[in-house]
Amino acid sequence: MRLSTAPRIAGLIIIAKAVLIGVVYWRRAEILGRPIHIGADGWMIAITIGLAIAAGIYVTARHYGRGKP
Repeated sequence: MRLSTAPRIAGLIIIAKAVLIGVVYWRRAEILGRPIHIGADGWMIAITIGLAIAAGIYVTARHYGRGKP
């Protein structure tokens, strides 16, 4: 496996875990009768963090992939 592939795979695993943990907590709160309302600000923060993680993975993968055919 190329080194540039490893950060991509690790990033996808981390993102998948974060999404699954969020879904579990959200569903548990609904079951307990306390639904979570994150609002527009929460969505903006979540999207910004997601884009920052994706950009970091992309830059890291390009950096380690440089110089290889």
